[in-house]
Amino acid sequence: MNLLAIDTSTAEASIGLSVNGRLWHESHQAERLHAQFILPAIERLLNQADCSLPQLDGIAFGRGPGSFTGLRIACSVAKGLAYAHDLPLYPVSSLAAIAEEYLHQHQIPWGGQPVLALLDARMQQLYWACFTDATLDVEEQVSDAADIPVPDTETIVLAGAGFATYRSQLSTQIIDKVSIEKTIFPQAPAMIRLVQAQKIKAVDAKDASPVYIRNKVTQGEARG
Repeated sequence: MNLLAIDTSTAEASIGLSVNGRLWHESHQAERLHAQFILPAIERLLNQADCSLPQLDGIAFGRGPGSFTGLRIACSVAKGLAYAHDLPLYPVSSLAAIAEEYLHQHQIPWGGQPVLALLDARMQQLYWACFTDATLDVEEQVSDAADIPVPDTETIVLAGAGFATYRSQLSTQIIDKVSIEKTIFPQAPAMIRLVQAQKIKAVDAKDASPVYIRNKVTQGEARG
């Protein structure tokens, strides 16, 4: 399955391309330059793979949660390319991508280790979801760190970006269960793997949209 994946939900932009079983990937850390990075990066990857957009089977994008501005950028670019080349879109949860990246790095199958995926939601809160089995059917939430419920598991992995600031606010019951803590940004290759594993459903470009989880936004992002 030939796929392009785009994620700009955090400070690290990630673009991935899978063609005939081979993977190409570029990442970039400069949140305010994500819009300038995406299209040139896509063109570079397509050239490296000797591939064109009409040869793709679909486009995956990070639907959120994450930076409101970043989510709009990835969704807009993905929709524009999908409309232009009549391709399906695969909206991928940023939190699921974090869990997938951790499990892949450690060669653990889905359901083999519970992962509490976290992202800084600003406004002194965290986006979070707890993945405990082989499905992605979990509720994504935003809350104060202290209000995240204790997972019903013996141990838990903390994975994500920007959560270190709020670690001391997590309940002691959660901290007591933590076996590993790892900083992981949502990655395009992880999104590609989730689509190829048939864990993500395709949607028409007209139906694709970011998932913000909450309506409030910081003033800086609202201007962006």
